[in-house]
Amino acid sequence: MHGSSALRALAIFLALSDALCFTPSLFLKHGQRHLQLARVSAKIQNRRHAQLRMEAEGPGLEGKSVVIVARDVAVARGPPQRQQEQQYYEEQPTPMGEMQMSKSGVNTMVLVSGAVAAAAGGYFGVKAYKARQQRLVEEFGYSMMMYWGDAKTSQETVKEYFGKVGPVINMFHKADMFREYSKRLAQDKALSITSLNDFTAVTKMMGVSSGMASKQIAKAAEELVPYPNPTETWERNANKPSVLGKLLWLTERCFPDPTTIQKLRSRFPKSYNDDVINVLQNTLTEQAYKDILNANGGPENGLQPGYDVLGLSKGDAEALIEKILEEKRLAEEEAARIAAEKAEEERVLKIREAAWKGQQEKLNLKDGKVKTHGEEPKKDEPVQRAEGTHEYECTVCGYTLFVAKGREFKFFGDNFKCPQCGAGKQYFKDNAAE
Repeated sequence: MHGSSALRALAIFLALSDALCFTPSLFLKHGQRHLQLARVSAKIQNRRHAQLRMEAEGPGLEGKSVVIVARDVAVARGPPQRQQEQQYYEEQPTPMGEMQMSKSGVNTMVLVSGAVAAAAGGYFGVKAYKARQQRLVEEFGYSMMMYWGDAKTSQETVKEYFGKVGPVINMFHKADMFREYSKRLAQDKALSITSLNDFTAVTKMMGVSSGMASKQIAKAAEELVPYPNPTETWERNANKPSVLGKLLWLTERCFPDPTTIQKLRSRFPKSYNDDVINVLQNTLTEQAYKDILNANGGPENGLQPGYDVLGLSKGDAEALIEKILEEKRLAEEEAARIAAEKAEEERVLKIREAAWKGQQEKLNLKDGKVKTHGEEPKKDEPVQRAEGTHEYECTVCGYTLFVAKGREFKFFGDNFKCPQCGAGKQYFKDNAAE
């Protein structure tokens, strides 16, 4: 009994191990091999047990339960060259103390094991296949951005990834590839005429119809803004309304379907009303035309072609140029004003530093008294000045000015400032009047 149980367990183990190690296409092949091995083992065991039973009990086994034991012999019939295998059966007693392994039991075990392994292998196989296809779709989007604006290389890339996905299967993944390309273009590239041309050209290369494009663009909008009415922080972080705005801008110019455009506008968060969306779209258009102007020498060179492709009229383009020039003039004036203020601050700082330096030079570090000019005069020697002369001394830096009486209006007028520190007239005192 133990030998038969071990054999049955071995058969189940081999079937399961092979099923987990090989693909479903090989399950039938390996199941048949294990079935043959199990049948041969059963025959050998039954034959051995029958022989042992006959040797132990001898003849006279009538009335006892018997089993059919198969033996293959070659029986010659007719001429020697013609022989035919014939299988005959002889009755043998049932072995005692052992369990026989019937053919039906082996078949059931192998089939059940193969079915379980096939189901498991099929599940994981489909899962791995889907992961591989999704990885190829994402790689296609990144590869197309590498060759953005290059029609020839983009065509080769489309052909290459159609082959990787599968000659027939790619028709089922074409929509996914186009949707991934649309999202990647809106997220990674600046809006321009190049982006518009690339979007239109790749659509034709892939063989995407306008209906499929509109449907996949609407799905892309749902993926970019999965939560139109976010309440949690993680929901707001998951939304990408700026990328959705760029996708809307591309769609309005390449696939102007009112239904699709309305679906895209409805995917914006609730805080984005129609006015906000319109301002966003106008800003994107103006920036795209500014790039065209800068590429052609700046707005000073006047109107440049391409405004109509971006959705601007000639009047709107000219008004935008005037607006840019006015903003540039105001910016230059503001920069000049800031530079002048900075220069004035530096001049005042230098004057203060000079005044401080002069004040330090006048200090007598020994007795703390203030010098007038050069050396401090002796206490018993009064300051010598011409009669009728004013001695105006700056109280800030100590600068002294001698002015004759009657000449004050010329050398010491109302707008007079200290030539050393810039202090006004009110900071001077007349020492002659003391």
